[in-house]
Amino acid sequence: MYLKLVLLLACLGLARTAGQVRYDNYKLYQVQINHLQDSQLLHDNEQVLKLDTWREARNLGEFSDIMLPPQYQEVFESLLNRHNVSYNLRFDNVQRLIDEQRPKQRTSSMEWTQYHTLDEIYAWLDQIEKLYSHLVTPFTIGKSYEGRPIRGIKISYKPGNSAVFIESNIHAREWITSATITYFIDELLVPRNPAVRDIAKSVDWYIIPVLNTDGFVYSHEVERLWRKSRLPSDPTGKCIGTDLNRNFNYRWMQIGASADPCEQIYAGPYAESDPEISQLTSYINSSIPEGSIKIYISLHSYGQYVLSPWGHTAEEFPEHYPQMMAVAKGFADALHRRNGTVFTYGSSATTLYEVSGSGKEWAYAVKNIIIPYTIELPDKGQYGFVLPPEYIIPVSRELTEGFVGMIQAAREIDIL
Repeated sequence: MYLKLVLLLACLGLARTAGQVRYDNYKLYQVQINHLQDSQLLHDNEQVLKLDTWREARNLGEFSDIMLPPQYQEVFESLLNRHNVSYNLRFDNVQRLIDEQRPKQRTSSMEWTQYHTLDEIYAWLDQIEKLYSHLVTPFTIGKSYEGRPIRGIKISYKPGNSAVFIESNIHAREWITSATITYFIDELLVPRNPAVRDIAKSVDWYIIPVLNTDGFVYSHEVERLWRKSRLPSDPTGKCIGTDLNRNFNYRWMQIGASADPCEQIYAGPYAESDPEISQLTSYINSSIPEGSIKIYISLHSYGQYVLSPWGHTAEEFPEHYPQMMAVAKGFADALHRRNGTVFTYGSSATTLYEVSGSGKEWAYAVKNIIIPYTIELPDKGQYGFVLPPEYIIPVSRELTEGFVGMIQAAREIDIL
């Protein structure tokens, strides 16, 4: 089995050192998509040149972020030049950025100056559950494919509140999501300003810091840029994992998802095939009072977006789209007031890309949660998935401001 894995990594152009996949001299390109054929050119060569698309251009004139291994770079650049496709080199060595993300000396305490492992996050949850037992109710939705508990907490200052539900790190490599949401948990428990104290006390918060526990551990221990779950679905055994944000049981596999287990957006063999998603939906269905969740958030990175339904079509909008946009505007305006940070908001299909089987679509269409979002955290492509740890606190503070603006906007239209 180990020999097969080594051969597979070699085929993918990845190197393994001391148990970890390395990305030495991998380059990240920003490719400008000026014509439809530019996008098609990338798609046609994706498998041949082992292109890893970090972010796909939504509109003409925008950039796609493409990473690829050293042995294909000369061919790739020649291909782009031959077809008059403009590009910039963002990074000449992705591994250097990954190395800079890892602390020189680990600390077990949560201080938000480094990215923490699942064990460290769970140890911190243990601490706050004891320290704030009057506010914090721990819950576990179940276990992952590899047997790890998927833990969350409910923060409630008083009975009778409406609720916000947040799931984070559904995509393993998006470390900034669990980092920022744990910071936000700390803010809710020890509010540092009156506005945060207000949203802490007036709303119940259900938060799962790491939903994709197996993938998250794998991204720390083996392959930093791993995205999917770790459930083996490929009968050949060659490819592993499901894109958990394509695995929900609403319009599963309709659009913006793949049936190929080797693809990053593989939706699984069937809806809710992965225990992470089946147990998440089961927990919401059976353990949270019906109708109490007013806002559902799936926390992602990167790109700085607030995305609402629909994802499967740009031709029509859901009934509550005006309310979704009003609350999204409240979130985006609050961040902009703080530091001038710009978040774009709109439906997934019209703003970013078409997608089906995602958490926010299920939340709205199946659970009737009026305000469901995918929130894509910073940045807009400067570092992408390997955002340096010194950005954790600034991004976390902005997210906290955004949640304050979101709750205030929801109140103004009687959602909360």
